Amino acid sequence: MFLLLAALCSIVFNKMKLPPLIGYLMAGILIANFWTIDETSEAVVEVLSDMGLIVLMFCIGMEINLAKIRTQGTFAIIVALVQLPLMVLGGVVAGTLIGFDMVQSICLGGIISGSSTAVVMAVLKTQNRLDKDHIDTLVLITIMEDIGQVIILSMITPLMAGSELDSNSLIAMVICILVFMIISIIVGVRVMPEIINRVSKAVPHEVLLVLAIGLAFGMALLANFAGLSVAIGAFLMGMMISPSKDHEKLSHDFEPMKNLMMSMFFISVGMEIALQSLIDNILMIIGLYLLFAFLKSSTVFLGYWLGNESPRNGFISAVGLVAMGEFAFIIAKQALDYGVVDEGFYTSVIGAALISMIMLPLLTKSSDRIWEKMTSGCPAPVMNAFRHVNASKDTLYSNISASSSRTKKEFRRLMTLNYVCILMIVLVEILFVLINPALAEWFADNIGGTVLMWSILMLFMNLIGIYIPIHTIVSNVRAAWEISRKGRKKTVQSEVRRPTLSDMFMLSSNNMVSMMFSITILVIVPNNLGIWEHLIVMLIILVGLFYYNRKTVQKVFESASAKLYEPKPRPSKRVKPKEEEKPAEEKQTQVSINVGNRKD
Repeated sequence: MFLLLAALCSIVFNKMKLPPLIGYLMAGILIANFWTIDETSEAVVEVLSDMGLIVLMFCIGMEINLAKIRTQGTFAIIVALVQLPLMVLGGVVAGTLIGFDMVQSICLGGIISGSSTAVVMAVLKTQNRLDKDHIDTLVLITIMEDIGQVIILSMITPLMAGSELDSNSLIAMVICILVFMIISIIVGVRVMPEIINRVSKAVPHEVLLVLAIGLAFGMALLANFAGLSVAIGAFLMGMMISPSKDHEKLSHDFEPMKNLMMSMFFISVGMEIALQSLIDNILMIIGLYLLFAFLKSSTVFLGYWLGNESPRNGFISAVGLVAMGEFAFIIAKQALDYGVVDEGFYTSVIGAALISMIMLPLLTKSSDRIWEKMTSGCPAPVMNAFRHVNASKDTLYSNISASSSRTKKEFRRLMTLNYVCILMIVLVEILFVLINPALAEWFADNIGGTVLMWSILMLFMNLIGIYIPIHTIVSNVRAAWEISRKGRKKTVQSEVRRPTLSDMFMLSSNNMVSMMFSITILVIVPNNLGIWEHLIVMLIILVGLFYYNRKTVQKVFESASAKLYEPKPRPSKRVKPKEEEKPAEEKQTQVSINVGNRKD
């Protein structure tokens, strides 16, 4: 009966050009609100839901072609590396402003960080607005998002289980998870494809199919023992099998099972939602959707722009990804099962995901008009500033592309190191917010002193922790700036001018700039240490450092401007010495010879 109802709902939504996934969710909502089921049926649905989750994640893992990502996915990796951390960070900031604790905020960031591959593909192929290359790029981006969300789910699982564990058990779980992930990725990816290839030669294909699904469920069981979600284990096994020779045939044979079991999973997701809860949380639902749509479109657009794609294509592609992915339901359900979030939050996530899937066809269909209205209605100063920044970016890329291969490699190395340092800064700040208050209390109770004293010490240690990567970033940016200036034509400017921000950055010392950025981060990032008066002191120090640095740079700039910007004097023409006066006869002879040569 559940499947019949899910099929009917999907048929209705298919007439509206919407994906079947919405029909499955709607069937679950109808069952939960208008159908009374007993405990035995609920237990059966839960078992089928877990099976559907395992099969779904296993098939998603098999779709990941690591070789293709290495050869063709450079641009997709750049976009994913830009937008995924920003999406998670945006979710953390938004959750903190709403009033969530840190674990709930991180869950919110993980929920909104991905897009639905199935929904995006269905809508884009139906509308036929992008060519095959752009669609393939979007598919690779969603695959990278899936991998990123698996990593996020692996990281937040111990946090979600932290309320049920003591500190020793939590540390043991983290170590167990790390060992499990390392062994699975390093050993599994190398060994498992060879096992599948050898078995496929010795047994019929149906036996290989049974072996593959058995491995998926077995890996899910091992992941559960390690403290991870069963979804992660199934995903890892699918990724291990994907390099094998028969993975395409296995994916084809798994398709009916995936469709059947996936429907049960999303039915169970919908069964957690009450209609009254949807009505009560309608503002939260709309707010989450707007947050997701804004962050997704802006961060993907930024990734495309940094990847040197045209702004228009970047915007259209970014709009095409504004649909919450399957991992939104998986992470939300895991958080609900662990008791991290309540029913209202879970309902809001499901409602926002449904709105995103319903709105995606309308947004992609109107993306051209939206871009034209945005560019035409944007204030002139803002548009001119964007054009200036875009021209600077194009100049940077053209200078790098015209450089030698060694220079390009060095530039990529510097940018990669900067990205790692930025992630380190974000991680240090998250740890600072999560553990510093409890750590300060522990030091005060076990070592002595006051909580305020240890809080100030922790703040100072946080300053040192972010100063080191920031100093590396500043040094690398300067080096990259100098690399990009190679081969650029030098402009001549004769008059003394005021220093720009780029001049101040290049003429300031690395230590000064790094300290100003570090203090700025400590002032901006919220904390619950209860020492806001010390942050005010840091703000005053920051203003003083900026004023002192500005005066110093102004003096250096004015003293060096004449040498740097005044045109160099042109070298004087060498005056040939006058020839001795020749007799008239010799002059006449010389003239006649020249004339004769000219005639010849």
